[in-house]
Amino acid sequence: MLVENQGRVNYGQGIHDRKGLPGDVRLDGRPLREWTSRPLPLTSLDPLAFSPTAAHPVGPAFHRGQFDVETPADTYLDLTGWTKGNAWINGFHLGRYWSRGPQRTLYVPAPVLRAGSNEITVLELHATAHTTVALRDTPDLGPLEE
Repeated sequence: MLVENQGRVNYGQGIHDRKGLPGDVRLDGRPLREWTSRPLPLTSLDPLAFSPTAAHPVGPAFHRGQFDVETPADTYLDLTGWTKGNAWINGFHLGRYWSRGPQRTLYVPAPVLRAGSNEITVLELHATAHTTVALRDTPDLGPLEE
């Protein structure tokens, strides 16, 4: 089971919005007993072990790839086709993405990139068969009000 912290409402009628798992944790309708909770530390991706596979994950999964950069410059990571998760380049956490938007790209500061080979890691929280990304020279902030 993966529990994601998305914050909580802390104003107005939602001021009493609780955080965490309310009630029993159940599997197939039965309460689970004697289970433990562990954090997924994402401050360093070094401990992650990757192995190539042709199978598409059916749930949360880390994906890793490499790309080359001739001259590092500010750019934007386009995760169109992915659903929801986090992205890193060269171990630097760019942030969360979510297909619901409104923002459709993540900012990649030039100092994060290296001339030559770079590594991207994506933690996709949903099953996806789409595992490509693109680097753009302009942001896509989604629909903007005028």
